Amino acid sequence: MEESVAATPMAGRSQPARSDISAHPRLRIVTAPLLAGLLAKIRDRRTPASEFTQLIGIVGQFLILDACRAARMRAAQAEGFDGAPIAVEVLDERIAAVTVLRAGLAFAEPFRNLVPDGALYQVGAHRDEATLTASIYASNVPARPGWADRVLILDPMLATGGSVLATLERVRATFHGPIGVVALVSAPLGVQTVLSADANLEVITATLDERLDQNGYIRPGLGDAGDRVFGTFG
Repeated sequence: MEESVAATPMAGRSQPARSDISAHPRLRIVTAPLLAGLLAKIRDRRTPASEFTQLIGIVGQFLILDACRAARMRAAQAEGFDGAPIAVEVLDERIAAVTVLRAGLAFAEPFRNLVPDGALYQVGAHRDEATLTASIYASNVPARPGWADRVLILDPMLATGGSVLATLERVRATFHGPIGVVALVSAPLGVQTVLSADANLEVITATLDERLDQNGYIRPGLGDAGDRVFGTFG
């Protein structure tokens, strides 16, 4: 009698090739030599939690800057060092961020550094490791419309896209403007899933990895970002 083998979460699920997704017009892979060096340290399992979190914050600032490249600006005046007026540009829209707990908290500080007046909300999304589906267990996203002109969903790992989809559904209940999904590491399936769900959405990521393994983890990936940020293993 043959022993039965338990099906893995990704059993029977097809994945797009990296080459099929990388040129999507609403996907931006932010690349630079220095970013590649930082990402190498982030991927290294020997990097301690404090340094890992700091590095994610540095890369996060580059990603958030890129995610806001189309932000509306207006003309203003500043006072120069000699007292003379200087023509400048200032932000002319309300940018809000939604961090996907708990790993998304690593992007909260870089967002605050770049958008000090921006609202910062949280969504708690739990992924069922057997089915890879996500459910919301907490959210303070406003239930009224008019709370932002642009929204960034911050989640360092875009694997299957389930947590981002659940968050997107919550956001779209009251917000209908442009959304940028900011991820440190993304898998082709997650990118495809999220982009297919919303035509007014972009994905901004530091790297598009090759695939998900049989358990739905990004490969080569960097491990569980939440565990590595908070030092909670085992």
